[in-house]
Amino acid sequence: MTFQENMIKNKVFCLLSLAIITLALFLFFRLYRLGQTPVFVDEAIYIRWSQVMRAEPTLRFLPLSDGKQPLFMWSTMPFLKLVSDPLIAGRLVSFFAGFGSLVGIGTLALLLFSDPFIALFSSLIYAIIPFTIFFDRMALTDSLLAMFGVWSLVFAVKFANTLHNEYAMYLGFAIGGGLLTKSPAMIFYFWTLLAILFTLDQKKITMDLVKKLLWGLFLSLFISQAMYAILRLGVGFQMIGTRNQDYVFSIKEILSHPTTPFIGNIETTLNWLFLLFSPTVLLLGVLGYLNSKVRRQYVLLIIVSLAPLLYQAFVAKVYTSRYILYAVLPLIPLAGLGLHWLFSHKGLLIKSSITLFLSLPFLISLVYLFNPALAPMSFDMRNGYFEEWTAGYGQKEVARYLIDEASKGKKIVVFTEGFFGTLPDGLQIYTEGNKNITIVGSTYYVSEIPSGLLNTSSDNLRFLVLNKSRNHLSAGDLSKLELIKEYPKMVRMDGTRESLQFLRLK
Repeated sequence: MTFQENMIKNKVFCLLSLAIITLALFLFFRLYRLGQTPVFVDEAIYIRWSQVMRAEPTLRFLPLSDGKQPLFMWSTMPFLKLVSDPLIAGRLVSFFAGFGSLVGIGTLALLLFSDPFIALFSSLIYAIIPFTIFFDRMALTDSLLAMFGVWSLVFAVKFANTLHNEYAMYLGFAIGGGLLTKSPAMIFYFWTLLAILFTLDQKKITMDLVKKLLWGLFLSLFISQAMYAILRLGVGFQMIGTRNQDYVFSIKEILSHPTTPFIGNIETTLNWLFLLFSPTVLLLGVLGYLNSKVRRQYVLLIIVSLAPLLYQAFVAKVYTSRYILYAVLPLIPLAGLGLHWLFSHKGLLIKSSITLFLSLPFLISLVYLFNPALAPMSFDMRNGYFEEWTAGYGQKEVARYLIDEASKGKKIVVFTEGFFGTLPDGLQIYTEGNKNITIVGSTYYVSEIPSGLLNTSSDNLRFLVLNKSRNHLSAGDLSKLELIKEYPKMVRMDGTRESLQFLRLK
């Protein structure tokens, strides 16, 4: 075997080993104890919609009633048939979306930087950083949106390189999938223009090339908008625009206070990047700029990421970390580029620093997996997913209790705080199809025992489920109830603690 053949063999072995390690880490961090994080309020809503839509074909556009696009819920429906736990079923959609992003990030890096090691390093970083791990394990729309965003960039770059209509069509499908998932996918049109601007060789532009370019862009626009037009078949299409206004400021409002949301949101964004990307991955992204051969592509990814981040910082009324997931994924190939710079360096000390750069996000992700209470988590994540009424601690356990009692032939009526959200949806997803269990929502501020519960026949077992902070019952009402169990949530930073109360009417 010649020296050159031996080098090729070693390179292939390294690439294959890196791909296997990346896939193994991705599977471990996404699937291990997938159900440990309690059901989140939006997860409960989305899964409940999926169950209803699966049971009643005429309600396939049900999410439009709340101004939400239904692709994630449509995708969850087949998993509900295959997986007994509805929460796991919904989270598997995000798992597969995450796998699509894993492959997409590697493909994007390969297209831009023409090096398989950079591609695999980028995928490896995607597999181990807390930002992607956390949301690839949640039954939320954001991982699916991020996947379509990555692939829209892939096909935009590929189309700009080849001007083949097939890639323009794939681009249209990717953007259309994003539009059927969540409204921020509109930014993918802008991403497409940026990708073409930075990829095309402007010195070689001819009239024939311009015609092919415009025709391809028309195909992409037509396909994506035709897919989005499917939503017009459902009742409540206009609610998408209406509900979007609940999350963003109007142009008039922004002009009247341009710095008020912007400065705070930018500070919050930087905090998310520091905590969820980790400092060492951000530093790898900076090191990527040292590769002078690909600075044009480097700047492209920076602008692609900054555009939606700055836009959301200006307009966002409601701002949480998952809303920017799709926008920060283009930064990952830059970290892969930096990791490759270290890997290619001749100095042994610099090469050995790769372990240090990767160990920090890896260890933080392990903490998220095994003891999230100790994880360096942003306030919105700790507050929303683990501490407050939005975190569904105890709901699966309550549902099991109810199902056990119902299996004995008893009729059960359960009233909960709230008409929409973690309660009652969090219980309904687990008791779906059990005819002996009726779950009814009521006001979220519980100042008296719901009249419907009191008026229900005493032949039924009657229960009340609510969060302790929303229990404002008088001593007289409390004396009529028996506490079966209380399920505590994660301790807040101030030492207090919310809990779910499971009460039975005596």
